[in-house]
Amino acid sequence: MKWLVLAGVVVMAGCGEATPPPSEAHVAFTKACVAAGDAATVCECRATRIDALVAEGSVSEDVQRAFLLQAQGKEDEADAIMVTLPPGDLLHQPSLIAEAQLACVAPN
Repeated sequence: MKWLVLAGVVVMAGCGEATPPPSEAHVAFTKACVAAGDAATVCECRATRIDALVAEGSVSEDVQRAFLLQAQGKEDEADAIMVTLPPGDLLHQPSLIAEAQLACVAPN
């Protein structure tokens, strides 16, 4: 019986129906982006791409938090995080985010 239950769990997990809810940072970034006047679809795309960079380890959660603070207009708080980064990360991680965000903008 245990194997049957386990098999059912594996089958359900493979269905792809359950998508985890977006992170708090994702929701907050999207909200701030829309409030700044960007289209909801563009903002959702940007938040999703930043989440993917964090998930793959290319961008730290601290840098994600700094971009969120910047989107919320909290420049000083964002800068306080960024100045703590090693020089290589300070240049590389924001560049990855900028590149990912540009991919969300539809060409004219």
